[in-house]
Order: sequence, then C-alpha cells, then structure tokens
Amino acid sequence: MDGDRPQGQINPGRYEDAVLGFRNHWYPAMLSTDIGEEQLVPITLLGENLLFKRIDGVVYAIADQCLHRGFKFSARPECYTKNTITCWLHAFTYNFKNGELIAIPSAPDSRLIGNRRLHSYPVQEVNGMVFAFVGDLVPVPPLSDDVPPGFLDADWCVVPAVNVSSACNWRLAADSGFDPNHIFIHKDDHFLKALDRPFPIANRLVGGDTFHEITEITGPGPKGLVDALGKSEPVFEFEFECEGERGRMASRIPPNEMAYMAYGSIQGSIWLPGVLKVDPWPILGMVHYEWYVPTDEKSHRYFIAWGRKTVDPVERAAFRDEVMTKWKHLGFDEFNKTDLEANLAVEVGTDGLPYKSAENLFEGDGYTLVWRRLASKFNRGVQVRGGAKA
Repeated sequence: MDGDRPQGQINPGRYEDAVLGFRNHWYPAMLSTDIGEEQLVPITLLGENLLFKRIDGVVYAIADQCLHRGFKFSARPECYTKNTITCWLHAFTYNFKNGELIAIPSAPDSRLIGNRRLHSYPVQEVNGMVFAFVGDLVPVPPLSDDVPPGFLDADWCVVPAVNVSSACNWRLAADSGFDPNHIFIHKDDHFLKALDRPFPIANRLVGGDTFHEITEITGPGPKGLVDALGKSEPVFEFEFECEGERGRMASRIPPNEMAYMAYGSIQGSIWLPGVLKVDPWPILGMVHYEWYVPTDEKSHRYFIAWGRKTVDPVERAAFRDEVMTKWKHLGFDEFNKTDLEANLAVEVGTDGLPYKSAENLFEGDGYTLVWRRLASKFNRGVQVRGGAKA
C-alpha cells in the first residue's frame, strides 16, 4: 500500500451516483476553534479518514492509516516530535507535514524509508474554517473555485458558528436547502416570533415553472445557481377543501406590504461542491452560508457561517460577538435545526430505496432539477469507496 496517488483527471459524474459526494473539491473539515496547537483531530470526509494536526500554527492533514498494515493512527496516536506521527502497531514513523515515511525502528535501513509516503491532503485555513482538498488533481484547483463569490474578499468578515453532524445523505440537505418551498417547515420556528417577522409558507410560481427563475453561473470560478425570488409570489395563507371540510394554513404573523418586499429581496444561491448562500439573511446587511459535507453514505457535516462587509477591527469584533451570542442560537437552534429534523425524516422515510426512486416531482421542483443537472455537469469527479473516481 502506498500513499502516493496518480495524478487525477476531471471526470464529471452523475449527481444520483454521488452518494459520497464529489471528488477533487475543497470542503470545510472543521472550524479553526476545533483544533488547537499540536492537537490531533480525526475527521471523515467523503468516506476517507483524515487526521489533522496544527503544527506551529499551521494545520496539516494526512491519511489516517499506516502504509504498513493499515492501522488507524487515531485509534492510539503517538507523536514523539511535534512534526511526526508514529504507528502504535509497528512504530512506522512519518513526517506529518508531507506524509513521508522517515523511520522504522526494526529496520532503520529499509528501502521504504524516504520512498513511501502517506497521502497528504492540501489544507487551507481561512475565515475561521479549515478546508481540505479531497482528491488527486495536480495542480490543485484554487479554493476560490469552491466557495461562493465574495466569501474570500478582504473586506468581508465571516464568523463560522455551527459544525454539527446530520444523519442523512448530503444530497437530501442540498436539494432541500436550495428549494424555496421547503419554507413551510419553518412556520412555527421561534426565530420568526423573536424577530416579529411574517414569513411565507410557500413560494408560488409566476411563469409556470421555476426553470425561468434560475440563473446558471458556469464561467471561470465557482459554478452555481442563483434564484430570483423577486419573480415569484410568496404565499402567506392558503385554504383548501376536503370531504366538505375547509382547512387553512398560514403564516403565524400576518404579512404587511414590507413582508412581500423583504421576501422578494432575498437571493438564494447554491454552489459546487455543495454550499448554500442566502443574501441577505437573517437580517439586512448579513449573509448566511451553509455547507453540506459528505461524511459517509448516510451522514454529513452541516456548517453554518454568517458574514457582513466591514474592515474595521472594532466592527469585526462586535459582529463576531453578535453572531455567537445572538444568531448562533436564533439562526441555528431556533431555525435551521428544523432543516436537520426534516432531512432526517426524509432519510428514514426513504431508507433502502435508490436515490430519487420515492419522488413524485411537481412543477415547483425546477430548483432541485436544475441544481442536480448543473452539479452533474460541472463536478470534478464522483467519490467512491477507496478514494477513486467513479
């Protein structure tokens, strides 16, 4: 077994086959606050086991598996210097920064020393998040191609606040996140009551189908879709009849004229490999980001960060405090946590069924279909077990 992998090629695959996500992309692995100096943190991304360590302030990542017999380092990690990792089973020792095998106590002159190395994952730490590139492309595409436009701008202050596990396949979360009609599940969320915000229960078509509302961004840089809620009609109340009875569903807070304008000003977008941007949200001047990062076939990591434009150090510090003391609770605990509940119910409800087989799509599912089509066309490869491209 050898950690040196052949240089990969871009080979897009079908969305329905991407159970473990898309290979050769950058993904957030953790928040910067999740890893301290010389701390070892094991993370599973796209079915691959990675081991992270911060050395002199810089975060590195290697395959969490010894080349000799496949022992998982994190099961019983040993580090005799800050720059190395030693396998507990036979003491094979590696340079953590590049994965190179540097010592074997039982065979100090082995031909393997200096000629074998663990797979070393490119890592970038930015905006309080640690990103890892899972793949084998050389050269590695820039991180800027795998995050929403503006996310890396110097005048943009980003505060990541949420990193939790979600017990459903990442595609269920991505499909739902970009679908404006999932807003029905949020009608009872305390977030809306706390902000006294009228919020629609549905997003009604105006032009007959949602395909005409979506803009595809496929040029150089990030690949994604931008919605146009301003071209649709928010529904705050709906009545129906069945067997002589009338039913009514409605926003808990009655809408006013500003509610229609506010909803129409929101722009949602989704970007490869699976990150949603909502601007503005939760309030004017703020932007919401969320990532759906595949862990394995039935779970993913769910990250949330909020951003706003400012270069002033005092304003940045105040915004960080505002996010952690207010929006982390209201925005996640009292709003987005509902999405996790809904996605889990879909995962459980469709357990054992092939992806999409339980669906009966309707006219409003254009958002979902266009996202699946774009993702299938512009991904850099479908991940499969063993770390190879399908």
